[in-house]
Amino acid sequence: MKTNEREEQIISLLREQNFISVQELAARLYVSPSSIRRDLNRLEALGIVKRNYGGVVAAGGNPTAPPVAIRSEVNKAAKRAIAKKASLLLRDDCSVLLDDSTTAAAMVEFLAEHRGITLFTNNIETALDATAHGLRTYLLGGALPTDSATVTVGSFALDMLHSIHADLCFFSTSALSADGALYDSTEAHNLLRREMLRRADVRVLLCDSSKFLRTSLYRSAHIDDIEYVCTDAPLPEEIPTGKAIIL
Repeated sequence: MKTNEREEQIISLLREQNFISVQELAARLYVSPSSIRRDLNRLEALGIVKRNYGGVVAAGGNPTAPPVAIRSEVNKAAKRAIAKKASLLLRDDCSVLLDDSTTAAAMVEFLAEHRGITLFTNNIETALDATAHGLRTYLLGGALPTDSATVTVGSFALDMLHSIHADLCFFSTSALSADGALYDSTEAHNLLRREMLRRADVRVLLCDSSKFLRTSLYRSAHIDDIEYVCTDAPLPEEIPTGKAIIL
């Protein structure tokens, strides 16, 4: 497991329990305690966790989603491969919603291969990358949450979404459970993602295999609610596919 993947796993574990020791982290992630301590030092420097009595707690006692700096590097090759698969659904002159995920951000290079694309997103870095690729891009205005200053959320962003109709919505999820439910780790991000799904004709889930058979705090949708699923590995047999087409 790579360093960034371990850091994301540490944050995920802290969403399940308030405190976890270095020894337990080392055992659960199959690495040495010294490696865990280096991970914790980095996460503490980023203000995400706080070292405490031989272990770690979430900074402020409120674990959040991993920051973009970490998420963008986790499973990077898999995310690009997923985006390339999903790009088969693109056509010229279509309108596209991209959520704030780093997997959806990987769609930008493939969007740029088509003419007349109109893009809407609440991820500032995705919007900047899209404009650099020459795409007509609209950033959903809204609040900048404390857990991610590169993503907009809140009522202003929702109001803008209410006036949008998109052909396609490409989105990711924090977890895909055994019963086919999709989850987010933060309420504000979940509210916006759910509205994005309502505003598109076709919904495309971009999900790398690290999200399989997991749950998180907030349910955003069910696999029955979407038309396509793009992954980097076959779905486990226990996850129902419903009407969704697996790419």
